[in-house]
Amino acid sequence: MLRPVEMSRVVVAGSNKVIEPVIEKLHDLNLLHVVNYSGADESFEMGKPIGKASEYAEQLIKLRSIERYLDISDKMPDKQFPESQVLSQMDGILGNVGDDVIATAERIAVIDNDVKVKQDQAKSLKPLAGLPLDLELLYGYDSLAAFVGTAASPVEADVSKVSYVNEVFTASSGGANAVAVFVPVDKAGEVSGVLSEHGFSEISVPRGPTGSIAGAISTLESDAKRLEDEKVTLQKRLKDIRAQHEDIILSVDEYLSIQSQKAESPLRFASTDNAFVIDGWLPTDQYETLKKELESAAGGRVQVEKLESAEADKLVETGEDIPTKMQNPSIVRPYELITRLFAIPEYKEFDPTLLIFIFFPLMFGLILGDVAYGVISLIVMFMLKRKFRTPGWQSLINIVIIASIWAIIFGFLFGEIFGPLGLWDYIFSGAHHVGLLGTVADPHHVGIDFGAGFYGPLGRIGPSGLSGFAGAMFPMYRLATASVLVLIGVSIFIGVVHTGIGSILGVKTELAYGEKRHAYYERLPVLLFQVFFGLGLLGLIVGGLSNPLVLLSALVIVISIVMMIKGPEGVMGATHIPFFVSNLISYLRLLAIGLASVGVASAANQLAFYVLMPMLSGGAHEGFTTIAIVVGIVVLIMVHFINLLLGILSPFMHPLRLHYVEMFTKFYSQHGGGVEYSPFGRVRRFLRD
Repeated sequence: MLRPVEMSRVVVAGSNKVIEPVIEKLHDLNLLHVVNYSGADESFEMGKPIGKASEYAEQLIKLRSIERYLDISDKMPDKQFPESQVLSQMDGILGNVGDDVIATAERIAVIDNDVKVKQDQAKSLKPLAGLPLDLELLYGYDSLAAFVGTAASPVEADVSKVSYVNEVFTASSGGANAVAVFVPVDKAGEVSGVLSEHGFSEISVPRGPTGSIAGAISTLESDAKRLEDEKVTLQKRLKDIRAQHEDIILSVDEYLSIQSQKAESPLRFASTDNAFVIDGWLPTDQYETLKKELESAAGGRVQVEKLESAEADKLVETGEDIPTKMQNPSIVRPYELITRLFAIPEYKEFDPTLLIFIFFPLMFGLILGDVAYGVISLIVMFMLKRKFRTPGWQSLINIVIIASIWAIIFGFLFGEIFGPLGLWDYIFSGAHHVGLLGTVADPHHVGIDFGAGFYGPLGRIGPSGLSGFAGAMFPMYRLATASVLVLIGVSIFIGVVHTGIGSILGVKTELAYGEKRHAYYERLPVLLFQVFFGLGLLGLIVGGLSNPLVLLSALVIVISIVMMIKGPEGVMGATHIPFFVSNLISYLRLLAIGLASVGVASAANQLAFYVLMPMLSGGAHEGFTTIAIVVGIVVLIMVHFINLLLGILSPFMHPLRLHYVEMFTKFYSQHGGGVEYSPFGRVRRFLRD
């Protein structure tokens, strides 16, 4: 599981007379990752499309336009169609249905433009509504200059000073002072200067509408409303078409995509006038199947050969990538999403998906660690699982489902349900809690317990009703000082194990690439340094400087530093030591973020039950008033809701960072990432035979 599937290089050669059945069989098998012909060999040229390649391309373009207009996106199929049914309905989809959709969508676009124009025109005319002129009188003169707009102050007197011949009309409407000034053309420049002194702002008078300005505004608004109503009708038509034809449209898309892929595939092959050559990679254990099926399909007129590993390695040395096919059990497979977000593993690298499956949910649960939060997250994920059914969403939801289960497990360990509520004292010690809505006694003795003092001022690690180790450790009240010390050790221990595994894989990866010096003097010293730095830190916490573990760790740390100096970077290799230290310290976020979450939850409980409810009940602890209960519960729900949102986001993002930065840098994608195995073919989702 930690290694990708073993791959082999395969060459398929045959006569052009059998290229179509070979392509058909290759596509059905969905096994061969085709390596595109680069044109480097002068004896061969790039192949040419076969069949109806151009026709399929044109049909796909039209179909994708229809999908865009109908707002159809990829989804999981509700049902599958036989290919014969798709073929019988395809002409109708691309013909009458498609033409109707395109015409309707184009009409909607025209309406949108017309509505905007009319709304803009009506908006621009509203300041002029009070002018006692018909709209067509405001423009269209040869000998007169017309100035129509708004002014900050009266303009009549100053206009008369520069142009004895003039007509000025004014009106106030909606807080604006509208003005229309008409003067001889030869006075236009002077009048324009005068108007600018009065804060004149010109309004472009729309051509087209006639009659009174108020009537024109009403007509424009009425026309816009009529067009909007028409648009609603057309949009409903598109929705009806989508509801009726969505599945068959996606099926036609899949069919045309498959046919186009087949028809254009020779563009990826090397070719002569009489023969073709296909290069590619496939899982080694599938070679015999490929060979047998292709020879059968071509009637023996095709040659299928597997290159020796040494010859394949030479191709890799020239820069060709071996495609990577990850192999993981079904329960682990959703975590390939996290791997892909970073990079596809190279063929000779380890696939980290299994490690993510082990550590990511554990870290998530350790941070969130609340039964109620975990249950709510679990319920929400199962609801989303029914709605979002595409592979990507399903993977993400499954990741959070598993992480939520771990949050519930740690919630039991920490004794937290919406924060620490003294659940374990009630169960194991027999302390009878007073009802939340009744009389509330001292919360640190009976009633709602937010941390009894099993360790006195240090706080509770375990309920006093249990004895021995179980009583000391279960449940663990995270806000207690003793618990914080334990969790510091747990966080560092997880960091040592996590980064240690990464460094071990880093050593093995460098050896796989033949980089022995990098393996033994770069990766191995990091492993020794971080493991023994963590052990030394734990030894200091447990026994101080006299602890033999501290002395042993110090010795190994010195040896590791010497090995770094002897490595490829020389003395500069030791300059990375602060980075390695920060890697381990970074794992304390598992403690810190969890404490922040439980602290907010505890504060919410205290605020609701021991501040707001008593305060709004007049300070009485002998029964809360109804208003006090309502306000307290509302505040409680709001704070817990916000804390839950943060409590899901942070436990997701920070473990992700610990994998990408602290662990992956030790062994993963040191050479830039690999190429994902993408065989020639297609998994049919909407079509069935």
